[in-house]
Amino acid sequence: MSAPEAGGRLPASVTALLSALVLSAASGATFAAEVVRYDFQGASSICQPATFAYAEGVDFRPLSLVNKGTSTVFVSCALRGDPRPGGRGAMKVLVEAGATGQRSGRVTCTFVEGHEQGEVIYRTKSADVYSGQRGVAMTWQPVEIAGYPEHIFRPALQCRLSPGTAIHYLAVTYDENIGS
Repeated sequence: MSAPEAGGRLPASVTALLSALVLSAASGATFAAEVVRYDFQGASSICQPATFAYAEGVDFRPLSLVNKGTSTVFVSCALRGDPRPGGRGAMKVLVEAGATGQRSGRVTCTFVEGHEQGEVIYRTKSADVYSGQRGVAMTWQPVEIAGYPEHIFRPALQCRLSPGTAIHYLAVTYDENIGS
């Protein structure tokens, strides 16, 4: 079997591939490749009543954490992070809140970044949620933090749920270095 006729020349695709390999080997520079990743977690798995007194009104469902009581409740949520230098830091933290049953209401969440023995950043956002409508997203990004860090490394939330409101899920968006 003979090779296809190329008039004594290498096919263009082979030539381009060889050129790219030679140039990359000669330059010696390597570039890290990053991809955007998302961690979604149901609120009932990572949130809990802020104190024992709020536990009575909270209903943990597979798709949401719901305030089934008649008064406002507070819940705390701790998200995954990686505070190591060069660790996986978040570019965005998101909470999706909604209403259940026939009630509409307001959900207020305070984003917390930091640690117990150091500087702590608080950023509060609220959303009105309506019965029969899809949830509302509240997001926080590094530009909202003093000093404008590149990433968020220790994300946590404290949310106030009025009766009939819920947190459906929380999400963290981050870059992951997958090499060169």
